[in-house]
Amino acid sequence: MADKERIAGSLPDWLPIRTDRLELRILTKEDIRSWSRSADDTEVNRYLASAGRTFGVGNPDRVYRQIEESYRSLSALHLGVFLHGGTDIIGLCSFQRWDARGGKAELGFALSHEYWGKGYATEAADAMAAFGFEHLELERIQARCFVKNGASLRVLEKIGMERQHRPEFGFGVKRRDDELGIVVFTLTREKLEAEA
Repeated sequence: MADKERIAGSLPDWLPIRTDRLELRILTKEDIRSWSRSADDTEVNRYLASAGRTFGVGNPDRVYRQIEESYRSLSALHLGVFLHGGTDIIGLCSFQRWDARGGKAELGFALSHEYWGKGYATEAADAMAAFGFEHLELERIQARCFVKNGASLRVLEKIGMERQHRPEFGFGVKRRDDELGIVVFTLTREKLEAEA
C-alpha cells in the first residue's frame, strides 16, 4: 500500500517528467485557461467521456481549483504536456481515481488537435505509466477508451496495455461501459517487469 503523504512530499523532486521531446508538469491557472480553448474544440473532446466539463470549458478557474484539490489529496494527478522549453500547453496527461490501497489508477490523456499524429500522446502516456509504477507505487494502471477512437486505442496498445475482455453481468445485461462503446485496457507492474 502506497503512503500518500510520503509520495506527496516527494512529488516536487520527481516533477516535471521529461521525455525526449516533452515535459509533463504541474498545471497553473493560466495553463488551464489556455487549455480550455483546446478543450472547446469538437475534435478534441469528441471522445472524452466527460467532454469539456472536466477539461476546462466554460469555467477554467473552477476546474483549476478542482485540480489543485486533487493534487493536494492525491485523488488524481493531472499534468500539463509541454514541448521541451515551451510555455504553451499542448495537452493533459493524468492519473484519475488513484487508489493507493489497491495500488491502481486510471490513465487519461488529451492533446490539442494540431499536435495529433506526431507520437506525442504515446510519449506522454508511456512516461506517465512508468512514473506511476516507479513513484506512485502502482501495481495496475487502467484506461478507458471509446472503441471508435482508433488513435487512442493504438496509443494504449503501443505502451503495452492490453484490452480486457469482460463477460456480461449475466442474463444479457451489459455494463455501462459496453453500452457507451467504451473498452477497458490494463497494464500491470508484473507484466511490465516480465517483459523487461
